[in-house]
Amino acid sequence: MLMKRNSGKPLNSLFKPQDRYYVNNEGEWWFFTVDQISGPYSNKASCVDACRYYIQKRDGVL
Repeated sequence: MLMKRNSGKPLNSLFKPQDRYYVNNEGEWWFFTVDQISGPYSNKASCVDACRYYIQKRDGVL
């Protein structure tokens, strides 16, 4: 018998495609999730790291 998850959160929610990145015409990177917009960051790597940190903190991993 399969157990059904009732938490409402998707499996492996840390790096799902609902988390997006955006670079404006000044070369500044921003990330946005379903509940947060943050930026600017000077490069994509910094933006992705900040987004992952935010998601892990939000989801109680850190």
